[in-house]
Amino acid sequence: MKRKASRAVAANVRALRVARGMSLGDLASASGTGKATLSRIEAEHGNPTVETLYALADALGVPFGALTAEAAPGARHVRAGEVPHVGGSIEARVLTQIAGGALVEALEVTFPVGQVRSASPHPAGVTEHLLLTEGRLRAGPVDALAELDPGDVLRFAGDVAHQYAAIGEQPARAIVLMAYPSA
Repeated sequence: MKRKASRAVAANVRALRVARGMSLGDLASASGTGKATLSRIEAEHGNPTVETLYALADALGVPFGALTAEAAPGARHVRAGEVPHVGGSIEARVLTQIAGGALVEALEVTFPVGQVRSASPHPAGVTEHLLLTEGRLRAGPVDALAELDPGDVLRFAGDVAHQYAAIGEQPARAIVLMAYPSA
C-alpha cells in the first residue's frame, strides 16, 4: 500500500473507531484483527490486506472504501496510479463511490490463480454486482456458486458467506459494485 493510501486508512480507521466509542481492543475483537496489527495500521506503519480492511469495515459498519478514501473536493481527477490499491489473497482498487441515500462503490478486483477468497458476510442489505472482465471465475454465495466467463454479470446478497476463485490458468479480473443500503 502506498504511503498516501496508508495515511488515509490510518486516519479513517482511527476516526471511525473513535466516533463509535470503540477502543483498539474493542475493534480488534469485533474484526478478528490483532490489537498490535490495528495499532500499526492506525500509526501508518501497517500494510493491511484486503481481508483485514473488509473485516475492519464490517466491524465498523462502513463500506470498504470508507477506509481507503481521502476527503476530496467536489471534482477530482484521480490518476490510475493514485487509486488506492490493497493486496492480500486478492488485489482490489476502489475505483469510485456513488452516494445519495444508498452508497455504491466500484472496485476493480484481481483474483489470482490457485487461491480461494472466502468472504464473511457484509452488513445486512449489502448487494454485490460483479462484472467479469478477464479470465474465468467461480463466485457467489457458498451455497450457490456460479461459473462466470468474461462479460458475465453476477448479482448476489453480500450479507451471506461468499467466495471467489479464478478457474483456469490465468487470473480473473472483475469490476465489483458494492451497494450499501445506507451510507
